[in-house]
Amino acid sequence: MPSTTGLGHSLELRDGDLALDDGRLAQVSGLPNLAQALTLRVLTPLGSDRFATTYGLDVAAVFAQATSARTAQDLLRLSLVRTVGGDPRVREIRDVAVLDPAPGDRSRLWLVEVTVLTVDGAQHTLPFQVAI
Repeated sequence: MPSTTGLGHSLELRDGDLALDDGRLAQVSGLPNLAQALTLRVLTPLGSDRFATTYGLDVAAVFAQATSARTAQDLLRLSLVRTVGGDPRVREIRDVAVLDPAPGDRSRLWLVEVTVLTVDGAQHTLPFQVAI
């Protein structure tokens, strides 16, 4: 089994807040830490962090212009490759799948799965939700 030491550790977030376990700040490491960090990247609009202006997902480029659903999905894939691939723990993006919503679902939430090869040599498929 590949080592998770190259995937780092951090404070754990639950529903956007710091998590506590028995009154102490909870920590997360390995793949759960990478998944948490990449989720934060995807949920952050590009340019909204004044100290890291290239951090975040460029949803405006995807959803602010009149395009077909297919073109919007392609733009979303490209933006996710830039966003997720910007993390130094991600060695390679293997696939970005935009999942079809359930029939009749008119949600403004797109479900995607990004398959990455990490610096520890392991391949992982991570789910993300992108709001339109």
